[in-house]
Amino acid sequence: MEQQNISIFVDFEMQPVDHKEHPDEWEIARHEIIEIGAVMLDKDLQETDSFQCYVKPQYSDEIQETVEAMTGISSATLVGAPDFAEAFARFVEWSSSPGLSYTIYAWSGADKGQIVHEILLKKITKTDAIGYMLSHWYDYQKIFTRAIGRRLAVSLDKAVTACGLTFEGQMHDALWDARNTARLFRLTSDKKNFRKIAPRVKHTLESKEHFTASLGDMVDMSKFNLPKE
Repeated sequence: MEQQNISIFVDFEMQPVDHKEHPDEWEIARHEIIEIGAVMLDKDLQETDSFQCYVKPQYSDEIQETVEAMTGISSATLVGAPDFAEAFARFVEWSSSPGLSYTIYAWSGADKGQIVHEILLKKITKTDAIGYMLSHWYDYQKIFTRAIGRRLAVSLDKAVTACGLTFEGQMHDALWDARNTARLFRLTSDKKNFRKIAPRVKHTLESKEHFTASLGDMVDMSKFNLPKE
């Protein structure tokens, strides 16, 4: 039977490793995954399945306030959550459905790098299924920026807005970030139509950046008591 090719879009939310308490571990991986979110699209680019799992970090006792404020994930959220080894094994099994070959995408190259470093940190055995995943993993942020003729990276929410879409769900929620990445993929997959709107998307992004920079030039920052870096 001919294999069906599918596309998987994944996103991670992460918590910094406590480098004061765990300096050696911090040298291997600066973050730990605390949530995995993913969606699966069939050959017709329709969502057929989704995956979401919280992950209990090993090298930090409490979720940082900044992480909680951004993601909505608290220490209480992670009570009873599986550790990375179990959560990642579930994700790999979900991705590796029998009779399916897949390509996996994430918004930025940081997610694949995190997997590589966290596998090393947690001493996870690299199976054939993990090897397949990593060898079929692509940075969709880079693909998108090239498609609009741009070199500088752009955030997911700005890319969605520049394409005339409304961001669905909650930003910095792993499943919703993955789902919105998949929406951009559908848009750019129609290469003929996307080539028509790509210049407008690029112009929209650059116009907003120029406006922000110009506004900054208009404000005398010396009047503000800013902390030194």
